[in-house]
Amino acid sequence: MLAKIFSFIFGACIGSFLNVCIYRIPRNLSIIKPASFCPHCKKPIKWYDNIPILSFIFLAGHCRYCQKRISFRYPIVELITAFLVLFLYSRYGLGLIFFKFLFLFSLLVIVSFIDIEFHALPVYLCFLGILVGLVFALVDTLIVLREKLFFDQNLPLFISFKGLIFGLGFTYLFKLFGDIFLEFYLNLRGKESIEGEKESLGLGDVDFMGMIGTFLGVKCVVLTFFIAPFIALFYAFFALILKKSHIIPYLPYLSLATFISFLWGDKILSFVILK
Repeated sequence: MLAKIFSFIFGACIGSFLNVCIYRIPRNLSIIKPASFCPHCKKPIKWYDNIPILSFIFLAGHCRYCQKRISFRYPIVELITAFLVLFLYSRYGLGLIFFKFLFLFSLLVIVSFIDIEFHALPVYLCFLGILVGLVFALVDTLIVLREKLFFDQNLPLFISFKGLIFGLGFTYLFKLFGDIFLEFYLNLRGKESIEGEKESLGLGDVDFMGMIGTFLGVKCVVLTFFIAPFIALFYAFFALILKKSHIIPYLPYLSLATFISFLWGDKILSFVILK
């Protein structure tokens, strides 16, 4: 029990760092220095005002100095990662696979919340994810190499490479045909492309799916690709009712679909195949 409590606290601290990344990366600021500061008045935040989750509650969601409201994103991200670390520790213990999936899902949290705010993805984060995913696969391969042939297709490194190539190629083909269809559709309407209708998928989404394939393999790429649109439909439905912007930040739905595929991918595939 004590270990699980510690893992929850550790996860909240990871979330605090992810909040720094979410705020600073799209603004081209260093994630190392300066120390945490209020995004409104820019005053440095004292350590006792920077305790994950708790400080937000004690400060009633406002900066101690300028009294401006603190975004709810901060405690939300900290809670997400706290429960994520608790889940991963409970499922895998403290080993290589724990850190592998912690890195992946931390990266998904970062890109999702950046996309929500900026409708953009720093593509180098996907390249970083692909590189780290291949490193984890290489380490896994070296661990089992003594008991397997190098060209065994079930080696982690081969699975990771197949996932990367399939994730990039599969998604890019859908983007290509989707763009052709979208252009044909807009021509039929006799309208120019408007904001949000310029392309079916961004190249960032393609790189994102390549990263997912590197960590989780081909099956997860396919499931994620087909689950995400159904999740996004809920947002689109409420956005239509509330007359919000029709631009959908798609990476949060890809990330959620990735987690669903990670948890229940085999069960979903078994259900679909049996049907």
